[in-house]
Amino acid sequence: MRIAVSAYGSRGDVQPGACLGHELARRGHDVTMLVPPNYTDFVSGLGLPAVSVGADSESYWDSDRGRATLATRNPVTKLRLARDQVREGFARFDSGLSAAVASLADDGGLDLLVSGPLGQDRCLALAERHGAAMSTLRFCAMSENGVMGPVPTARRVPPALNRAGWRLADRVTWAATRGSENRFRASLGLPPARGPLPTRLSRRGVRQVQAYDAELFPGLAQEWGPSRPLVGFLDLPPGARAAVGDRVDSALDAWLAARDAPVFVSFGNAPVRDPHRLLTAIVDATAGRGVRALVVGLTGRTGPDGDSPHVFHAVRVDHGAVLSRCVAAVHHGGAGTTAATLRAGLPILVCPAGADQAYWGARVRALRLGSSTRLARLDTPALAGGLDVLLDDATRRRAAAMSSRLVPADEAVAAAAAAMETAPTAVMR
Repeated sequence: MRIAVSAYGSRGDVQPGACLGHELARRGHDVTMLVPPNYTDFVSGLGLPAVSVGADSESYWDSDRGRATLATRNPVTKLRLARDQVREGFARFDSGLSAAVASLADDGGLDLLVSGPLGQDRCLALAERHGAAMSTLRFCAMSENGVMGPVPTARRVPPALNRAGWRLADRVTWAATRGSENRFRASLGLPPARGPLPTRLSRRGVRQVQAYDAELFPGLAQEWGPSRPLVGFLDLPPGARAAVGDRVDSALDAWLAARDAPVFVSFGNAPVRDPHRLLTAIVDATAGRGVRALVVGLTGRTGPDGDSPHVFHAVRVDHGAVLSRCVAAVHHGGAGTTAATLRAGLPILVCPAGADQAYWGARVRALRLGSSTRLARLDTPALAGGLDVLLDDATRRRAAAMSSRLVPADEAVAAAAAAMETAPTAVMR
């Protein structure tokens, strides 16, 4: 098949799509990745053709508007800045995605368009316009089900109430987004869409592959069945990691080997209003609990902290090589980082800032694999209390046991690719 995989967002969004694309290409399919410009080299390193779509997905908080959004405490100003950013971002994404898919369709046809979580409505319209089938790749249980509702919580909620909550959330989302979606459809010469996107995806029989583990959501696989298969967390094969530059540098390797396993601390691309204050909390809380800290991406520095030698700074690390040498993890709850830390068997303190991160925090609490607190509230006492939970022997045993029950990465990727190969192939006009 000729397949296009749209994977827009941070590395946690791009890498699962690249894992899928890599496996589909290995099986002989003609795969093109549609990714933000800052990830074209990453995808090309895996031997996959890459087309740049939209804006750099990791530069927003470094822009004037991003810094102004973080700095202002006026909710009206914050909302206005966020609205302007969303509109500008979608305009660039829409034009780039439309051009890329049209080019592929015109140059030999397109059999299947796979969409990550962002832009599924756009991909559905483009599949209709160009006569392709469509599948989706999801990283959390964020559509109607009885196991987890739309409001993140670790408490048990009756399944009927969860499902009703999702139906309400779908209607609210549709009311807020239908104007934008139907303007996009009109630009393609398509009639207006009617009704929430999840309803339309189900009605059309779109295969919705869930790239996370059924073990974390007991009963969900049985509820959803083969139309929304839970295949497990996707990851690159070891050989592919070297191709994209993932490795442990010698200084970090020596620091990791020198003493006890550290706590891994990373907040990905989550916005941090005051990095200095947050670093002070990390330094003080870990020192108070007698553990070392590997701090990734917070300061832009590399190497041991001159004032606090129990802390090591890194810009990026290879999760597959580093996390197995850590004792626990503190992070933002991005799907990719959550998957890597769960697979490594680490207890987790999730510090969500947005998107699906709060859902992973709630799931970690529900399964007693750690704790969670909002990133904006993370200070020395909150982190110290979280570390007490993570370093508790019972929490560590549960995390290790969960890791042993997760679907191996190679099996998860193979199952995802097989689900795409057997997806409904009816033309979607």
